[in-house]
Amino acid sequence: MRWRPEHRGQTQNNMQTASCPSCGAPVKFNSAASVFAVCGYCTSTLLRHGAEIENIGKMAALQDDPTLLQVGSEGVYGGVHFGVIGRIQLQYEAGLWNEWHIMFDDQRTGWLGEAGGEFYLTFEKPFEETPPPFAEIAIEQRIAIDGRQFEVTDIESATCIAGAGELPFKVGAGFAAPVVDLRLENGFASIDYSDVADGGAPRLYLGERVSGRTLKLANLRDPAAAAGSAAPTAKADAFNCPACAAPFVLSSGRIKSFGCASCGALLDTSMREVQLITRAQEAMDTPLLLPLGSKGALGGVAWRIIGHLRRASEHGYAWSEYLLFDARDGFAWLIESDGHWTFTRNADKPLKKSNGFAFRDGVRYQHFSTYLAEVRHVLGECYWKVKVGDTVEVEDYIAPPSIASREKDTREVTWSVGDYLLPAAVQTAFALPAPWPTPRGVAPNQPSPWAGHAPRLWKMFAGFTVLAFALQIWLAITTTEVRREQVSLKPGADNNVLSAPFKISGNGSLALIAETDLDNGWAGLGFTLVEPASGKVWRTEQQLESYSGVDEDGDHWSEGSNSTLMNFGAVPAGTYQLQVEADIDPESKRPLTAVLRLERGHASWLNWLLLQLGLMSIPLFAHWRSRAFEARRMADSDPAEDDDD
Repeated sequence: MRWRPEHRGQTQNNMQTASCPSCGAPVKFNSAASVFAVCGYCTSTLLRHGAEIENIGKMAALQDDPTLLQVGSEGVYGGVHFGVIGRIQLQYEAGLWNEWHIMFDDQRTGWLGEAGGEFYLTFEKPFEETPPPFAEIAIEQRIAIDGRQFEVTDIESATCIAGAGELPFKVGAGFAAPVVDLRLENGFASIDYSDVADGGAPRLYLGERVSGRTLKLANLRDPAAAAGSAAPTAKADAFNCPACAAPFVLSSGRIKSFGCASCGALLDTSMREVQLITRAQEAMDTPLLLPLGSKGALGGVAWRIIGHLRRASEHGYAWSEYLLFDARDGFAWLIESDGHWTFTRNADKPLKKSNGFAFRDGVRYQHFSTYLAEVRHVLGECYWKVKVGDTVEVEDYIAPPSIASREKDTREVTWSVGDYLLPAAVQTAFALPAPWPTPRGVAPNQPSPWAGHAPRLWKMFAGFTVLAFALQIWLAITTTEVRREQVSLKPGADNNVLSAPFKISGNGSLALIAETDLDNGWAGLGFTLVEPASGKVWRTEQQLESYSGVDEDGDHWSEGSNSTLMNFGAVPAGTYQLQVEADIDPESKRPLTAVLRLERGHASWLNWLLLQLGLMSIPLFAHWRSRAFEARRMADSDPAEDDDD
């Protein structure tokens, strides 16, 4: 679910103007997606004339080239000042890019490639090994350059369309410039085959991708002036009633019938102008969560939305891609899929793939899916000639909240990296009113709300276990036996035994442990602790069952227990008597002997175990929820083939 972040191409202001054919007044088209406007003077409906009208919803308006750089711009690289002394502008199948000739204060010269808001600074170097012929180079092919294996990422058959300033060779409009771009981590290389047709050798330019802000670029053109100078004057046709020549007024968001307000004539729906307006209105009425022209701040940059693509996989799954632009920071994308959002930019270097994973700056991305992405609909502007039907192979790798995507076709491979955004963050950034669509399902790079809970809870559980164990040991050491009694209870008799008075000192809980010789029978035991002086009583009771034997296979078995632990709770110091009542299994053949112990501060290991199980259930629940969330995420993934770069 990605896009084609090809770096060739530049930027422009959306606004275009045209002269009204009816009255001559200027009329502004505020967006590249707009193909009609109403004249404010004569109210004629103007149709912008051009390919974007005929292909509304089929092809994006290609951006022109109002670069902020100019001959005379300055910057700093490697601590050395440089100035821009020349420029070459090249055109290829899908757009434009610039190569700026620069000179440093130490008299070195180099090239600053500017493409899609990105910069590549290179220096010409001799080849150590002759590169393959241009016709034999393929995407992702490895070529040895400067002792390193670079990967081919872009193959273009460009044409020089303009040159300016001081250049190290003669240029003219129209000469062919076959170019191959290669990358290796932060390294960048470009092989220019322009001289090969005249018997010359390929030229190698080696360097790296750089940031416009890091270069400290200065003496730039004013963004507004640059955009304004590049905005072409639109050609427009006026749409007037063919019966009375009255201006046609567009008064409805969706045109269903066409009647002249002046003469009442019913307009023929087969008219080209009527069909164009209908198609334009249908395209403009495509539901956009972020309208073209919207402005919002993300990552400290004031972005403007200039284009929209609707794309889908071969399985029919569809998503939206909004192109963002800033004059100094270039381009970015906002991807919306089922109400989930991801902010994405071109990767500064290719990711290394290995065995179903991709790696970048110490982060390991897991393969999520591989599919074909096809453009289904476009609106607005873009920096390459995107059109309906364009298809690329996409691989998505995830490390929530991040996602890395690789796109490949026959002439280019690109990587992009993005981060998940909460819908509320997008809504706030672009100041959009409620209601806002609720996300559906789990996005590939959506962070799990349980991801960090289970490990943290397991650590807390371990800490509580250590504390509880230490407390249990301390209680065991400090447990005091305050009374021991042995009683004999007869089956079928009225067993009611009262002990002699005894003293209990201290404060705290008082436990009673009863150990009997019960075997293959049952006994109901009741215990009452009586304080004669106050008449207060504490009572507890327990049913005991203990059975054992040998099965048909000769294996011994047993069930139940002949001992028990009971707690009277908090019992103050004083003089007490213990009353024992018992109901013994009448089938028993012998008396039941019971040893009774009263303990102050008894350390119950059963209680300790129950406490541990209760505490353990909390991280187990968080772990289960985390696994369930990941299962929902990976339900839409597909297995990756093992690969190595």
